[in-house]
Amino acid sequence: VTALKESDVEMQAINRINELLQTCTVKEEAYKVITLMAGDLFDLRPGAVAIVHPEDQHLETVSRWGGEAQMEAIFKMQDCWAIRRGQPHEVSGSGDGLPCTHFSTQPDGGTYCLPLTVQGETLGLLTLTGKSAQADGTERNYHALAQSMGEAVKLSLSNLRLREKLKEQATHDSLTGLFNIRYLDEYLPRELHRAARAESPLCIAMLDLDHFKQLNDTLGHHAGDGMLRDVGALLSETLRQSDMAIRYGGEEFLVVLPDSSLADTMQCVEQIRTGISAIVIPEANDRVGQMTVSVGIAMAGEHGTTARELIRAADNALYSAKQGGRDRVVVYSG
Repeated sequence: VTALKESDVEMQAINRINELLQTCTVKEEAYKVITLMAGDLFDLRPGAVAIVHPEDQHLETVSRWGGEAQMEAIFKMQDCWAIRRGQPHEVSGSGDGLPCTHFSTQPDGGTYCLPLTVQGETLGLLTLTGKSAQADGTERNYHALAQSMGEAVKLSLSNLRLREKLKEQATHDSLTGLFNIRYLDEYLPRELHRAARAESPLCIAMLDLDHFKQLNDTLGHHAGDGMLRDVGALLSETLRQSDMAIRYGGEEFLVVLPDSSLADTMQCVEQIRTGISAIVIPEANDRVGQMTVSVGIAMAGEHGTTARELIRAADNALYSAKQGGRDRVVVYSG
């Protein structure tokens, strides 16, 4: 009867964790839920959860509960035998078994590592240490509890990752990695409002690659796509963190520069213009010349107060740059 009651309490706790995790909208919320709920679930016996960063395949510990922090804050996937083997890995309290090296010190009482895997992809790792890591029949079996919690955690992480991916696809250009025009509609009015309240300058620059159609027609779309990617990379490297580069459409880009005067904006844009001219086109073979860019600049307040007015002014300045012979920067002049 006691065992059944404990099992019922545990299942209610697992259901509660699952419910809370499914209502989280960002990973940071999920980490807080795991920390708070896991402490109660495991009677404050030590444990932790780490997540995998896909870009460089390292793990970061994002949640800890009970006892001292014994798991490293950041470690490699190969440091854990459970992740290597793709199945739970236990080291007994007597030290039997291969110890994982992602613990700063080997915990007394043993360790239990559970990989959090979805469709063959490892999303993270759940670990228990001390008495909670034991499953010898004399102590409460926390392994089954860890596996139930692991199911809830990995489902939440998988859903949050999918949500982030869909959000990124909705606001980013897949070719260049820059933000797209959908994000501009949300971002620029907000920045204009902020600049007006702070009485700080804000400029935008509209960039259009010259004779881009000739590049596509002569060398093919793969060369054109390569050029667009290179321009996107150049913008990301040249601009400040506070600036925003957006692929406006086709071979057009729009740059928003908060807290930037006209003089500072022209200096930045001139650096971008010369950088684009220096991009090497591997397939060219003298069939096309170096790529150049025409740029139109507009300043908030002086050339427009709304996003639509400012973009129209920058576009008119860009048209003047094209009419003036291309490969130049023009500031809007009413």
